[in-house]
Amino acid sequence: MAYYVYWYIYHAQEWPFSLIQENSIDQIISKAGITFDNPIVHFQLKYFLAISRIRLIKRNYIEDLPYYNVVFDNQQLGEEILTHDDYPIVPLDALHNENKLINLFRKTAFQPSDTAFEQPINANARINPKFYALVYHFIDFLKEHYHDDMSVYHNQKTLKHIMTYVTRDIVFSYIMAPYSLMHLDTMYAEGNEQSYTDLYKDVYTFFSNVDQNEFPGIYNAAELISKDLYQILPSYISTIREEDFIRVKVLIDPGNQAAEVVLRTVRNLEFVEVVPSNVYDDVDVLITSLDVLPLDIERKKYPENLKVISWDISSTRPDYIWLLIQLNKIYVKKLKNKIITNKKKKVL
Repeated sequence: MAYYVYWYIYHAQEWPFSLIQENSIDQIISKAGITFDNPIVHFQLKYFLAISRIRLIKRNYIEDLPYYNVVFDNQQLGEEILTHDDYPIVPLDALHNENKLINLFRKTAFQPSDTAFEQPINANARINPKFYALVYHFIDFLKEHYHDDMSVYHNQKTLKHIMTYVTRDIVFSYIMAPYSLMHLDTMYAEGNEQSYTDLYKDVYTFFSNVDQNEFPGIYNAAELISKDLYQILPSYISTIREEDFIRVKVLIDPGNQAAEVVLRTVRNLEFVEVVPSNVYDDVDVLITSLDVLPLDIERKKYPENLKVISWDISSTRPDYIWLLIQLNKIYVKKLKNKIITNKKKKVL
């Protein structure tokens, strides 16, 4: 918890530890031969190492790591970064425990890309099967909610990537947050519900409902886990609910190649569903060439809030970019109207 306090207050803008010299931490990292592709990860480890040094200097030793042992059964995840030569008066067990946490922090939590770190947990480490079971349960939960919108449904490599991310995050939280709830900012602050996506809320719902006695750290860190996984899951899951799609109808002379270009363009947007020409009731946008603009009697078949975009079949590339921008605006407006409607329902 101390790391999160320091990181989110100072966020590498300045060195916050008066007791520890920053260059001494740089020397520890250099001596251990640790290199970073990501400078943010470098700063994160420096903060964590500084906190470890403060514990050792003040002799506030970590005597036991019961939750670490539940996961890894006392396995060491990496080399000794803090060595006994540097801390000769520190008991060996305390130094080993400190190194376990440092390696857990370095290799488990803060490198969210599979290309940046393909083995987030040491390849030789065996993990308690109950954590894999929880991850499988979470994957089933996602499949139930997102069905074919979840690419993992069809791709085993993607499934492995998601399981890696989730395993890393829940194991870290299980070990680091067993005693108290971790709130960086409250998810349910009054008036802020609309700032969270449905996917974020679904992830939070799952992890805030795990068995508090069996997975105390995961339960306590449900909010933080949701924030972490939301950085990753949208790459694999369409987070757009079906009811939020905008329905687009394209009416252009089918003998003109512009019709196919328009259709191909709008289908690139994940929030667009193209509807057949015989559909009228559920249409948000009508894209139509100038020669087939709907007559007043035809307009009555469509919803009152139908947006008509007239299209010149000789349009150039910038015109198609403009079209995408207009569709995005319509989608955003639809979501805002949904939020306003939900607020009104809550008031009633």
